[in-house]
Amino acid sequence: MISRTIKTVALAAAVLVATAGASFASQYAWVDQDANVYFKHKTSSSVVNYVEEGQKVKILSSWNGWYFIKVPGDDGWVKASKLDFHPHWDDADYDYPDYPGYPVGGSFCVGGSHASFCLGTSY
Repeated sequence: MISRTIKTVALAAAVLVATAGASFASQYAWVDQDANVYFKHKTSSSVVNYVEEGQKVKILSSWNGWYFIKVPGDDGWVKASKLDFHPHWDDADYDYPDYPGYPVGGSFCVGGSHASFCLGTSY
Protein backbone atom coordinates (compact mmCIF):
# COMPACT_ATOMS: atom_id res chain seq x y z
CA MET A 1 0.00 0.00 0.00
CA ILE A 2 2.72 2.48 0.99
CA SER A 3 4.81 1.46 -2.01
CA ARG A 4 1.91 2.19 -4.36
CA THR A 5 1.33 5.58 -2.72
CA ILE A 6 5.01 6.49 -3.06
CA LYS A 7 4.96 5.48 -6.74
CA THR A 8 1.83 7.58 -7.33
CA VAL A 9 3.34 10.61 -5.61
CA ALA A 10 6.61 10.17 -7.53
CA LEU A 11 4.73 9.97 -10.84
CA ALA A 12 2.68 13.05 -9.98
CA ALA A 13 5.85 14.96 -9.05
CA ALA A 14 7.53 13.91 -12.30
CA VAL A 15 4.56 15.13 -14.33
CA LEU A 16 4.52 18.41 -12.38
CA VAL A 17 8.23 19.01 -12.97
CA ALA A 18 7.96 18.10 -16.66
CA THR A 19 5.04 20.45 -17.27
CA ALA A 20 6.27 23.29 -15.05
CA GLY A 21 9.16 24.04 -17.39
CA ALA A 22 6.81 24.26 -20.34
CA SER A 23 4.30 26.41 -18.49
CA PHE A 24 6.96 28.97 -17.68
CA ALA A 25 8.19 29.10 -21.27
CA SER A 26 8.36 32.61 -22.63
CA GLN A 27 5.70 33.87 -24.97
CA TYR A 28 6.67 36.49 -27.51
CA ALA A 29 4.67 38.84 -29.70
CA TRP A 30 5.43 41.49 -32.28
CA VAL A 31 4.08 45.01 -32.11
CA ASP A 32 1.52 45.37 -34.91
CA GLN A 33 1.39 49.17 -34.67
CA ASP A 34 3.19 51.84 -32.64
CA ALA A 35 1.78 51.94 -29.12
CA ASN A 36 2.10 53.47 -25.68
CA VAL A 37 3.09 51.24 -22.78
CA TYR A 38 1.05 52.03 -19.67
CA PHE A 39 1.81 51.69 -15.95
CA LYS A 40 -1.59 50.01 -15.38
CA HIS A 41 -3.92 48.14 -17.73
CA LYS A 42 -6.02 51.16 -18.69
CA THR A 43 -5.50 54.10 -21.04
CA SER A 44 -6.06 56.62 -18.26
CA SER A 45 -2.89 55.31 -16.56
CA SER A 46 0.45 57.06 -17.02
CA VAL A 47 2.54 56.20 -20.08
CA VAL A 48 5.86 54.61 -19.02
CA ASN A 49 7.30 53.54 -22.38
CA TYR A 50 6.65 53.30 -26.11
CA VAL A 51 6.93 50.38 -28.55
CA GLU A 52 7.25 50.54 -32.31
CA GLU A 53 5.74 48.47 -35.10
CA GLY A 54 7.76 45.32 -35.73
CA GLN A 55 9.39 45.30 -32.29
CA LYS A 56 9.60 41.90 -30.57
CA VAL A 57 8.31 41.91 -26.98
CA LYS A 58 8.17 39.31 -24.22
CA ILE A 59 4.74 38.67 -22.70
CA LEU A 60 4.85 38.34 -18.92
CA SER A 61 1.15 38.41 -18.05
CA SER A 62 -2.29 39.15 -19.43
CA TRP A 63 -5.51 40.61 -18.11
CA ASN A 64 -8.80 41.46 -19.80
CA GLY A 65 -7.51 42.38 -23.27
CA TRP A 66 -4.17 43.77 -22.05
CA TYR A 67 -0.65 42.26 -21.94
CA PHE A 68 2.14 43.09 -19.51
CA ILE A 69 5.29 43.19 -21.64
CA LYS A 70 9.02 43.22 -21.00
CA VAL A 71 10.86 45.70 -23.21
CA PRO A 72 14.05 47.75 -22.98
CA GLY A 73 13.33 50.48 -20.47
CA ASP A 74 10.24 50.39 -18.28
CA ASP A 75 7.98 47.35 -18.60
CA GLY A 76 4.23 47.85 -18.65
CA TRP A 77 0.82 47.14 -20.13
CA VAL A 78 -0.19 47.36 -23.78
CA LYS A 79 -3.55 46.70 -25.43
CA ALA A 80 -3.89 43.26 -27.02
CA SER A 81 -5.00 44.87 -30.29
CA LYS A 82 -1.52 46.38 -30.67
CA LEU A 83 0.22 42.96 -30.68
CA ASP A 84 0.55 40.19 -33.23
CA PHE A 85 1.37 36.67 -32.06
CA HIS A 86 1.82 35.44 -35.64
CA PRO A 87 4.45 37.61 -37.35
CA HIS A 88 4.35 38.24 -41.07
CA TRP A 89 7.50 36.34 -42.00
CA ASP A 90 7.07 37.13 -45.67
CA ASP A 91 6.70 40.87 -45.02
CA ALA A 92 10.03 42.52 -45.83
CA ASP A 93 9.05 45.71 -43.94
CA TYR A 94 9.06 43.95 -40.55
CA ASP A 95 12.23 43.96 -38.47
CA TYR A 96 12.60 40.89 -36.24
CA PRO A 97 15.40 41.60 -33.77
CA ASP A 98 17.08 38.66 -32.05
CA TYR A 99 15.49 36.19 -34.45
CA PRO A 100 18.00 34.95 -37.05
CA GLY A 101 15.75 33.20 -39.55
CA TYR A 102 12.39 31.58 -39.28
CA PRO A 103 10.95 30.52 -35.94
CA VAL A 104 10.69 26.92 -34.89
CA GLY A 105 8.54 25.40 -32.22
CA GLY A 106 5.27 26.80 -31.04
CA SER A 107 3.12 27.68 -28.12
CA PHE A 108 -0.40 27.25 -26.83
CA CYS A 109 -2.01 29.62 -24.35
CA VAL A 110 -5.28 29.61 -22.45
CA GLY A 111 -6.33 32.85 -20.80
CA GLY A 112 -8.96 33.45 -18.20
CA SER A 113 -10.26 36.59 -16.56
CA HIS A 114 -7.65 36.42 -13.78
CA ALA A 115 -4.78 34.36 -15.16
CA SER A 116 -3.27 32.73 -18.22
CA PHE A 117 -1.43 29.48 -18.80
CA CYS A 118 0.98 28.84 -21.67
CA LEU A 119 2.81 25.79 -22.94
CA GLY A 120 5.63 26.35 -25.38
CA THR A 121 8.26 24.48 -27.30
CA SER A 122 11.30 25.54 -29.26
CA TYR A 123 14.34 23.90 -30.69
